[in-house]
Amino acid sequence: MEAKSSNQIKEESNDSNYDRKAEIKAFDDSKTGVKGLVDSGVKKIPRMFLSGIDITENVASDSNLSIPVIDLQDIHNNPALHNEVVTKIRSACQEWGFFQVINHGIPISVMDQMIDGIRRFHEQDTDVRKQFYSRDLKKTILYNSNTSLYLDKFANWRDSLGCSMAPNPPKPENLPTVFRDIIIEYSKEIMALGCTIFELLSEALGLNPSYLKEMNCAEGLFIQGHYYPPCPEPELTLGTSKHTDSSFMTIVLQGQLGGLQVLHEKLWFNVPPVHGALVVNVGDILQFSLNMEVKNTNQLEKNMDSTYDRKAEVKAFDDSKAGVKGLVESGVTKIPRMFHSGKLDLDIIETSGGDSKLIIPIIDFKDIHSNPALRSEVIGKIRSACHEWGFFQVINHGIPISVLDEMIDGIRRFHEQDTEARKEFYTRDSKKKVVYFSNLGLHSGNPVNWRDTIGFAVSPDPPKPEHIPSVCRDIVIEYTKKIRDVGFTIFELLSEALGLNSSYLNELSCGEGLFTVGNYYPACPEPELTMGAAKHTDGNFMTLLLQDQIGGLQVLHQNQWVNLPPVHGALVVNVGDLLQLITNDKFVSVCHRVLSKKTCPRISVASFFGTFFGHSDDPVEGLQKLYGPIKELISEENPPIYRDTTIKDFVAYYYAKALDGKSSLNRFRL
Repeated sequence: MEAKSSNQIKEESNDSNYDRKAEIKAFDDSKTGVKGLVDSGVKKIPRMFLSGIDITENVASDSNLSIPVIDLQDIHNNPALHNEVVTKIRSACQEWGFFQVINHGIPISVMDQMIDGIRRFHEQDTDVRKQFYSRDLKKTILYNSNTSLYLDKFANWRDSLGCSMAPNPPKPENLPTVFRDIIIEYSKEIMALGCTIFELLSEALGLNPSYLKEMNCAEGLFIQGHYYPPCPEPELTLGTSKHTDSSFMTIVLQGQLGGLQVLHEKLWFNVPPVHGALVVNVGDILQFSLNMEVKNTNQLEKNMDSTYDRKAEVKAFDDSKAGVKGLVESGVTKIPRMFHSGKLDLDIIETSGGDSKLIIPIIDFKDIHSNPALRSEVIGKIRSACHEWGFFQVINHGIPISVLDEMIDGIRRFHEQDTEARKEFYTRDSKKKVVYFSNLGLHSGNPVNWRDTIGFAVSPDPPKPEHIPSVCRDIVIEYTKKIRDVGFTIFELLSEALGLNSSYLNELSCGEGLFTVGNYYPACPEPELTMGAAKHTDGNFMTLLLQDQIGGLQVLHQNQWVNLPPVHGALVVNVGDLLQLITNDKFVSVCHRVLSKKTCPRISVASFFGTFFGHSDDPVEGLQKLYGPIKELISEENPPIYRDTTIKDFVAYYYAKALDGKSSLNRFRL
C-alpha cells in the first residue's frame, strides 16, 4: 500500500500555505544537511523530502536473476581467464549496464578504512562539517546535501562529500583531516583499477585495450562519499532518486547495509553488498561516446572486424590537416571507408510542387519595427513555424545581400586557398577562437561527413582581427556583427511569440554566445555513399544559416525529408534543442541533414547562438548556468516536460553522442 495517496501528496504540494522555497533555503542555510535533521530529533520528515513514490512497486522477486559478480583474479597472467572475464563484462554491459568485481587488487582493509573515513567526516561535530559546506562547483572539495537541491522535485535523504581527485587533486592540507590519508590512498588505488576496467571494456568492444584510455575516459576522477542517515519515515522518501550517471563509468564502494537497486527489464533488482567487492556501472557518456549503445550486439560485431583499421585511417586523415578538400585535390575516385554512411534514406519531398503545406515558411521582416499590425502578423507566423516545423526562412532581415554574398565568397576563398595556408589554422583545440578542422566528432566512431569547417568564437570575446585568416578577415568581422544583431531581433520576436516580454530570451542570455562556422562541402565522387552532414538536431538555442545556391539541406517533417531550397538573400532560422527545452515543447528542434553533391562545392555559414562559446581562459565558464522550462509557460494543465539542467551537463552529453541522428532531449525528460 502507499504510505500516502497520490491525491494526498498532490493536495500537500498545492497547499498555498506551504512555502517550499523557504523550507529548502532554511535547510540549506543550516549547512548541517540531513544529518543535522536527525541530530535535532525529527520524527517526521520535512515536506521537501516527500517523493510521492511507492517504493514497493515493481521490485523483482526472482532470485534466479542477479547482477553479475566477476572475479578479476589472475586476469593479467592467464590469457584464457582474461578472455573469459572480457566475455562476462561484455555480457554484463549489454544486459545489465552493471556488474560487481572481486579480487580487483584493492585491499579490503583500504576499502573498509575508506568507508570508516567517510563515516568519520559525516559524524564529526557539526561546526567542523560546516567549514566545507558549499554549492560552488568550482571547488575541489564540496560538502552539501543534494547537489541539485533547488531543482529536484523532492530532496533525497542523503548528504555528500565530494573531492575532485584527478587530473588536479586538492592539496593534502585542504582535505578534511578525518579522512585525508585514506582518500589519497583510495583514490590512487581506484584510479589504477579504473584504468584496468577501461582496458577490459575496450577489449569487450573488440578494440585495442588502450582505446578508451586514449579517449581520456579515465582522465578525470571525482569521488563522493555519501551518508544516508537513519530515516524516521523511509517509506516516504528516497536515499537517491531514479537516475543514470552522466559519466563514462562509475565504481561504487558500498557499506554492508544495502539499499542500492538497478532497473532491469522494468523491475527493480537489489544489488546486495559483497564485502570486498566494487560495483561498476556504465555511464551515459560511455554508452554514446563510440556512437553505439553498449547493448547493440551488431555494433559490437562491427567493431570486431579485424580486417579494417578504422582508427589508423581516421588518424592518417586527421594528421594530413588537409581535410576532405585535400582528398579531392589528391584525385580520389572512391571515398575512404570511414565516410561510408551505410544505407541512406534518400526518399524526399520536393518543395517545388503545388502542396504549400509542405513548404518551409518564408517570413518577411520588412517594416516590423514600424508597423505594429505587421509585427503581430510576423509573430503569429513565427509561432506557427517554430511549433510545426522548427525551421523558417527570413527575408528583408536587414543584412545587405552584398554582405551575404561576400561572406559566402570569403568562406570559399579560405577553403580553396593553398593547402599549406589552410593547414596553419588546422586544430582540435576547442579553446582556440579560430579553428579549422574536418568533422568535430571525427574520432567518435560515427561515419565521417564529407565536409570541412572553419569556425570563429565570436561572442562574448571575439578573436583579435589578426588571428582571423586574411582571406576572409574583413567580411567575417562585418558579417558576424550583423548576424548577432539579427539574432537579438529574432530572440525578441520569439519571446513575443511565446507571450513573453520581448526582452525575455535575451535576458536569459540565450544569445550571449555566438559561434559562426563556414562549412565547405567539396564535390563528392560517390555522393550516394556518404552525407555532407548526418541527420542531427542542433544543441544550442537557435541557429541562423546562410547557404549558397547549390542546395542540399533537408528538414525532417512528419517523418519525411523536405528540401529547403535556397532563397537568395534569405537566412534560415532553426530552433535548437535548448530552446525546445526551455519552451517546454512549444517550439520544436527537428532533425535536418545535408546531402553530398557530385558536382560543385556547397558553402554554408551557420551561426550558433548559445551561452557556452568564446571563453578562452576558462572553457567551462558559463556552463554552470541552469536552464529548464520557463516558469511563465508552466501550469497545472501544462506541467514541465524537462528537468532543469546545467549547460555543462547538456553540452557534455550532446558532444559525447556526436551526430548520431538522435535528439539530446530524451536524456533530460522528466
